[in-house]
Amino acid sequence: MKVYESSRIRNIAVIGHGSAGKTSLAEAMLFNAGHANRLGKVDDGTATTDYFPEEIKRKISVSTSLAPCEWKDCKINFMDTPGYADFFGEVKGALRVADSVLLVLCAVSGVEVQTEVGWREAEQANLPKVALINKMDRENANFDRVLQQMKDVFKKNIIPIQLPIGSAENFSGIVDILKMKAYKYASPNGACQEEEIPDGMAAAAESAREELIEAAAEGDDELLMKYLDGEELSEEEIDTGLKNAFKANSFVPVLCVSALNNIGIGSTLDFIADIVPSPVDVAEKPLEEEPQSALVFKTLADPYVGKLNFFRVYGGS
Repeated sequence: MKVYESSRIRNIAVIGHGSAGKTSLAEAMLFNAGHANRLGKVDDGTATTDYFPEEIKRKISVSTSLAPCEWKDCKINFMDTPGYADFFGEVKGALRVADSVLLVLCAVSGVEVQTEVGWREAEQANLPKVALINKMDRENANFDRVLQQMKDVFKKNIIPIQLPIGSAENFSGIVDILKMKAYKYASPNGACQEEEIPDGMAAAAESAREELIEAAAEGDDELLMKYLDGEELSEEEIDTGLKNAFKANSFVPVLCVSALNNIGIGSTLDFIADIVPSPVDVAEKPLEEEPQSALVFKTLADPYVGKLNFFRVYGGS
């Protein structure tokens, strides 16, 4: 089994309201990373992380499932949590061992009850959050409306890192504000074509870029002084500032995807590998020289292998 340095690990709790598409998102992540040979579907009962009979029958998650994958030489441990209030204890367990949160929202329904409950729990733990607007392919999907809802409800500095190209049946790709490039998706295998930003989206992209640069500058005192003096920040400085600002939970980046149609998933994985903090970047750093210590966050009784304990190691090796 491949051993990863702590700096190359990402521990992420995937939370959100029921039916926002968390399990479909985890499935798309596994497929794009090459850990699944097909894109399973919740409605077909073929999703990797919904394997209990009740989950397959009811087409909802009732238990947290681990979905580890490798991307850009990082091991990303996704914890796919249930979205319904009856199973919120599973969400709490995942948040206790996560270093960051992927908050999934439906592009049609927007901010819902469990979205707010999960947000509050993550805020209490001071966990940095990535908001991901899923189901951009659905009828009545509206990225701008959901983005404004988040700003109104959460009262936080919420900034789009991506903008959708089209919506509903016309959703065909994303504009990456970090790279200032457009990516069009024409096949369900996740492959995309890099293009210039469409003329009709150039102004919106520039506006979002300015917000992003301001957030990056606020992540570092030296960068802030440079920004206030009117100097231009380099791409490297922007990346460094964003990492610091995100780690400090001072802003929430917003991404957009269609997990079902496999649009935008690779760009989301890129963002997680490049910007989201590792265990060595957070307060409770794992220390190999310390005595062995771990926290069990989930226990599962399997009829074939018996009792399984899932734990995160905080000390020793």
